[in-house]
Amino acid sequence: DFIQALLDLVSPDLGERAGLVSAYKLSGALEAAIRASNAQFDEPDMLRRLRVRMMPHAGGERGWDVFSLEYAAAMPLSTIFTPAVMEKYLRIFNFLWRLKRVHHDLSVAWQVMKPNLMTQLEKKLGTGSLGRALVHELRRCQRLRNELSHFATNLQTYMMFEVLEGSWVAFEEEMEAANGLDELIAAHDKYLEKILRLALLETQSETLFNKLVEIFELCHAFKGLSDRLLDAARDAVNAKELAQLRVEQRSAAGEWGRTERDGSAGGALDLRFVEHMHQQLGAVAAAYSKHLDHFLNLLPVQKHVDLRFLSFRLDFSEFYTRKLGVSKPL
Repeated sequence: DFIQALLDLVSPDLGERAGLVSAYKLSGALEAAIRASNAQFDEPDMLRRLRVRMMPHAGGERGWDVFSLEYAAAMPLSTIFTPAVMEKYLRIFNFLWRLKRVHHDLSVAWQVMKPNLMTQLEKKLGTGSLGRALVHELRRCQRLRNELSHFATNLQTYMMFEVLEGSWVAFEEEMEAANGLDELIAAHDKYLEKILRLALLETQSETLFNKLVEIFELCHAFKGLSDRLLDAARDAVNAKELAQLRVEQRSAAGEWGRTERDGSAGGALDLRFVEHMHQQLGAVAAAYSKHLDHFLNLLPVQKHVDLRFLSFRLDFSEFYTRKLGVSKPL
């Protein structure tokens, strides 16, 4: 729950340009996230060593691109957690942070697109041409969100259980069996290398990792489009309800209830906007199918068995095998 609390607190600031993000403010958000979660019960010394780190940036980056957390290890732990080792941890954290951000974005989108809320919105939009067009796009938006969420959720489950937990269990066994500092350092290095390999963070997995990054970017683009579409739907509902209120007020005053000014219940919204959103959502859906197809076709040829298991986890029902023509592992 610590990461969820941290995401909720820093999301507004990290959407700004990197140069405008205050590290001091983010440090305050880190402390607030600790107090608001079960992390507050961890060792005080460990919590004091957890700090915000802003990565170097050249310009054009957002706060999301440069934000990181680091742990300031002191002697004797720094014998094992050398600067080179901490750089590996930083790479792992940055990848997990990216994945958590995707999951967070899609979860926030679900909160405003839950079936009961969407049903109410659809009823209020009515059966006019604009209302029908908006309802159609809202339903497309729901389907695409579910598909993106399926990918993000299963990838996160793979990272938590197959990668992190599985690697930690093996490391614990080797740590208990170590007969000295050298063997302990070797076991720890092996532990980190296994995580880097399974998380696609090694050089030989660069193609796969780049596909993941492209899918993540599409998830963020979808979040922006869904927000715009939902805002437009709410504006249309509000405009329709306001127009109806004016009609009732004029009728109560003995005037004509509906006039020419009430002809458009969607306010400034028109079908051109809905068509534009249709095209934008279609572009995101097409790009996602393309990148997912490439990603799933690359997984079966990976040497490590856990990476091939990720292929099964993502396509356990063979939906993508039929839809995209994904190759099955031998």
